[in-house]
Amino acid sequence: MQLTFSLGIFTLLSALGVGLAAFAWVTDYRLVREDDRPESFRWLRRWTIQGLLAPSLIWSLMNFGLSLELQAFMPRLQAAQSSKLWFPLYAAYVAAGFTIISSYWTGLTLGWIAWRSGRELKGDARADFRALCWTSLAAMSLPALGFIWVGGWLALGLAAITLLAPVAGYAPAILRPKKMPPMYARAIARMKFGKYADAETEVIRQLEGHEDDFEGWLMLAELYAIHFQDLPEAEQTILEICDQPRTTPGQVGIALHRLADWHLKLSEDPDAARRALAVISNRMPGTHLARMAELRASSLPHTAEELREQKVNKPVYLPALVDPLDDEKSGPAATPDAKEAADRAAQLRDRVKNHPADLAPREELARLLAGPLNQPAAAISQVEALIALPDQPPDKIANWLGLIASWQLSRLHDRDAARETLRRLIREHPNTPTAFSAQRRLVRIDQEEKLAALRPAVTPRIRIEVSGTSQISERPRVDVPGAETEASPSPFPKGREPG
Repeated sequence: MQLTFSLGIFTLLSALGVGLAAFAWVTDYRLVREDDRPESFRWLRRWTIQGLLAPSLIWSLMNFGLSLELQAFMPRLQAAQSSKLWFPLYAAYVAAGFTIISSYWTGLTLGWIAWRSGRELKGDARADFRALCWTSLAAMSLPALGFIWVGGWLALGLAAITLLAPVAGYAPAILRPKKMPPMYARAIARMKFGKYADAETEVIRQLEGHEDDFEGWLMLAELYAIHFQDLPEAEQTILEICDQPRTTPGQVGIALHRLADWHLKLSEDPDAARRALAVISNRMPGTHLARMAELRASSLPHTAEELREQKVNKPVYLPALVDPLDDEKSGPAATPDAKEAADRAAQLRDRVKNHPADLAPREELARLLAGPLNQPAAAISQVEALIALPDQPPDKIANWLGLIASWQLSRLHDRDAARETLRRLIREHPNTPTAFSAQRRLVRIDQEEKLAALRPAVTPRIRIEVSGTSQISERPRVDVPGAETEASPSPFPKGREPG
């Protein structure tokens, strides 16, 4: 019975001592700033060894009874060394000493952490922290005195912990108050009323308390670019956003794409937009963001003139194969005259020569060649060059093949070539909408050829007029075997024919 009681006391007191030490560690973690935690933990580790483990080891050796001259410090242990219950009783005394040492060590540690945390505060935070300390001392003084009255000097550590426990619990809310997210409603309202200078001031005021807020910096850059027409300042702001350590890769991509938009819309500078997108590829090579940036950069116009042409409203071309198939319906409603078309074709030829992979200029050139310039063979060669480009979508290739078939029918009047092109379209891209139109068109071509084969020949017929002149009528005449030949109409009035 006594053995079980001693082991129970040992377990309970050991757990209490470890819990008190752990409470000090947790308090240090909660009250110290994140940047200072590594240094604080190094100090606390040394202090744990020096102030808690070393005294506990000394206490254990003092009561072990190393020799006859160095017997156990506690008289009860000295008397019990000859019995079998000596070691459980020794363990209970060691645990009790460890708990008392841990209570003193925890009380001193909490006091030091509270003092260190409060000395760096200023203003309202310092006043709130001091009010918390005085409130804690006033509210917990009676329980602390109760511990001292019951346990005497052995309970001084528990009394100190009781006084400082509320400070350890509530101080983090004062030391690191929860930051409210920035509010840009006032800045947006001022922008709507055209007060852009006031909006800038409001955004900067919000950013003073939230220096790493991405939305605020992006809004400030947009103010500089769009409303103040200061694109260099906007670009500098965007680059500073990207250099901030808390900016995520996705936010970097959004900011640089926005900068590219401003270069295109405000300064009409495709090269500057391409440089902004190149920053994404250089910072995050091989990522999805880099591939998207490279894809957009490749589709940008190469000169400011090309950019201005893209901003002009262009005709929207319908699919080449419609039902019925008419090439005129796949082009714009108003076609340019021959001179304008020739000048435009010359510009497009230069652009295609310098940038062979550009789709839009080559397709526009092909339509001009097939339409106003009346060069369908050259137009077909341009479209075939488009089809030969790698990595083109099946729908686009099918539409280009349909365009070739349309020109072979309407411009070159080559039904055999058109039929072969349509069959190629159906064979290579069977699941595209243009393939279904091609199937209908093949059926229509076959039907037209059958009707042309059954159509009767046109035979001339002589009709005699009153004036005595003859006229050839080209109305079709059907010669049916066994039927009488239609008599020529008489030039005399009815009832007055010569006898």
